[in-house]
Amino acid sequence: MAHEVKTQPCPECGGLMRYEKHDDVLEHGGRKHTIKTLGWWCTKCGEAILTGDPLVRHERAFLQLKAEVDGVLGPKEVTKVREVLGLSQRKAGEMLGGGPRAFQKYESGKQAVSVPMSLLLRLLAVDPSRLKELVAHTTSSAKFAPPPRRKARRSERSARA
Repeated sequence: MAHEVKTQPCPECGGLMRYEKHDDVLEHGGRKHTIKTLGWWCTKCGEAILTGDPLVRHERAFLQLKAEVDGVLGPKEVTKVREVLGLSQRKAGEMLGGGPRAFQKYESGKQAVSVPMSLLLRLLAVDPSRLKELVAHTTSSAKFAPPPRRKARRSERSARA
């Protein structure tokens, strides 16, 4: 029995789309990475439609490339640092920023890590004991207060006039 090839019309150009694995070139910041991706591929214009697991894998691969190009931690590195710190995903998001689901999104590859968060995680990876300072700060009731305003001197007031 012959294997039947799935086809459908391309919504972009009307050409023939086939459901098959294709080389998919990911690009970011002038850097390219090629992955094999299962999806609907147009034989005429090259348009692609991805759904389900192939779409998730494509997005994760793109975020990994973006992390490498932008110099931020990727999902696996975020997981490793969080585990070294002994934090759950929820606790890491609450303590380090981003909210209770931030680390779930970072580690699953659904959201890229920001440059500041990446820098913070790199610093904590080098010296995990610094986490205690953050814990002490977040549990204290002390807030950062702006410096007290000083009164303008007579010469400064006359210069403004």
